[in-house]
Amino acid sequence: MSDPTWQELYNAAVLEFDLTKLPERVEAACDAIHQYRVRKHHALSAAEHSELDEALRVLFKLMRRAA
Repeated sequence: MSDPTWQELYNAAVLEFDLTKLPERVEAACDAIHQYRVRKHHALSAAEHSELDEALRVLFKLMRRAA
């Protein structure tokens, strides 16, 4: 079985209702987004950059609300 994609981890974080699990889910999604950026580096399109930036903004907002 392959590793989950950043999108799958992002969705898991966004849909997490258990506030005790939320930090772990957000961290996993942020790490996956970072790894994706490192892997793709210069091959990222402007649309991908925007999508990743928006995903990170949402994740950070989730953490602020959960705190």
